[in-house]
Amino acid sequence: MKEIEAKTENRYEYRKPQEKRKHMIAPDLFEFAYVPDWYGQLEELERLALPESWKFRKPSRETKNTVTPILERYIHTIFRKQVIDFNSESDTRKADGIFHLENECACFHTGLYTRQYKGIYGYFERNNYSDSLRDWYFRGFCDEMYPKLRYIEPLPQKPVYHMAQSGINFNPEWPIRVNVNHILGDEENLERIPFKIRKAKNLPLLLETAVELGRRKAVIEPGLVVPQGYQGRVQYLLPVYLTNMQKPDLAMTLTVMDGYYLGNTCLTLEMAYLNARVVAKPMAPWLTELVK
Repeated sequence: MKEIEAKTENRYEYRKPQEKRKHMIAPDLFEFAYVPDWYGQLEELERLALPESWKFRKPSRETKNTVTPILERYIHTIFRKQVIDFNSESDTRKADGIFHLENECACFHTGLYTRQYKGIYGYFERNNYSDSLRDWYFRGFCDEMYPKLRYIEPLPQKPVYHMAQSGINFNPEWPIRVNVNHILGDEENLERIPFKIRKAKNLPLLLETAVELGRRKAVIEPGLVVPQGYQGRVQYLLPVYLTNMQKPDLAMTLTVMDGYYLGNTCLTLEMAYLNARVVAKPMAPWLTELVK
């Protein structure tokens, strides 16, 4: 960047140009932009991306979106993550690599790829409708060859989660400390435990034993434990076998501590799949069977 020469009364001074000011972005997609035909946009994205199942085989609850509910959750989560990372980045050049935002256009990398393995982006233009409450208008999903994207260089990078890209994998030899009192004392966590054992007097022991069983299985079954995205970082999901030694009842989130893992929350298997998909397409059978 060239320096600007400014003349004063007695000497010349060199002043650096003022850095471009970064605008903060609303982390909710629907607050950031007007999005027409949202479900149609998701179906188009499904056709554009590599083949993948985006709905549960036997969903535990009804959703308004019956065709691509997993994809819908995925895009909302990725958008929010990229915006939070963008807003938190003080270096404008690095911020541009997370979420591109300029006068007339904006875009972000969805983390998905076409059948030709080209990155897929969400693209926005300024909303010129005077009666609209949103500054941006969502134009759709596209790859790098979309005419409007040809003028953006560099394009935003693929979403990255801390640890997921650094080669750090789950270590099954580390002990797991289960916060039993928190899990069983929290109504939401307790409701995720199978009803038939929910009131068992030895439930704390059952839970800790099931977690230990899951850890032992992970020793001989690489890939059993999968990463999940949480607040921009990676945690792990451990299947918990409470009532069936072959089929998990729920998953426990494991936070990486200093030489051990902390189990603080229980999730339903569907919740575990949704969280795992944010980082990568799940490959563990206990999750893939949910969408086959």
